[in-house]
Amino acid sequence: MFLCPVARVVWRTVGSMLGTECVPNSMWQYYAWINSFLPSYPDMYTIGLAAICWAIWLARNRATFERKWINNPFEIVFTACAFILYWTGLQKPELTEVMKKGAEMLKANASQMLLLCGPPMPEPSDLNEGNDNWDEW
Repeated sequence: MFLCPVARVVWRTVGSMLGTECVPNSMWQYYAWINSFLPSYPDMYTIGLAAICWAIWLARNRATFERKWINNPFEIVFTACAFILYWTGLQKPELTEVMKKGAEMLKANASQMLLLCGPPMPEPSDLNEGNDNWDEW
């Protein structure tokens, strides 16, 4: 859950949101790592770990058993955010807003990274080129 290249991108996305390039290599490193960046929210550590590990696990299972590959590692981050948002209803009221804010921040960070790391978007002029070629024949 920590060392494969896809998982590294997922953990780097979380680290980027926290302002670090360091990422954990194990569960024990995760707890030390997250405590150094979010010391005020120890109740959130296991929820975040569970959401990310479960999202990675589901993506691996889909790839292994269903031959459904992810388009990019940020899909896993978005899935983890969905888990965190879903699980807010199971938490104490004082944690609900913190969890929602954290999931939204992670989703926004992953969206930004996807824009920076993803394939280039076509220019609007490139989209119309296919129609103009028929006149040349």
